Amino acid sequence: MDTWIGPAILAAVIAGLVNVAGWFVTFQSTRRLEQMRRREKVRDFQIALRAEIRSELRNLGSYDIQVQLSHVRKKYDTQPGYAVTVPRPADAVVFQALVGDIQILPAGVIDPVVLFERQRAAIRQLAEEMREARFASLSREQQTAMYEDYLNMWAAWRDFAVQAEAALDTSLSNPDAGRFDR
Repeated sequence: MDTWIGPAILAAVIAGLVNVAGWFVTFQSTRRLEQMRRREKVRDFQIALRAEIRSELRNLGSYDIQVQLSHVRKKYDTQPGYAVTVPRPADAVVFQALVGDIQILPAGVIDPVVLFERQRAAIRQLAEEMREARFASLSREQQTAMYEDYLNMWAAWRDFAVQAEAALDTSLSNPDAGRFDR
């Protein structure tokens, strides 16, 4: 009986070591796959956000704010009862879809993207206030001042868009920047 106990124990130890090695290899393989999927998801998020911001930037760049303000002031001076109307900014479809997972983005991207979106939200709120009936009841000077504020907010929004786009471009061109899993 003693003659088979030694080889049986040795076989059990070897089988246990092979089993542990298999667990380790499986864990490492699964971890690499999860990291690859996460990097792909982060890259896809950044590409989508950059597309939304570029779209806004193209729109924001198509207006000369000083010319717009000059036209509105001229209308206020020449048309009694005139009250400027402002469009609502487009919905932030991509940002809203990704906001729940924004924490997976690199730190250098989150801040400029959030600043850009917060400015959009502030502009949207002011636009809503300017579309209400009580805006038309304000004095012409107050209306013009609000519209000038609105346009200045657009200028800041354009600056935030440029900064957010640059941060996304930098992050996409250097995907290992800001990674903590190296």
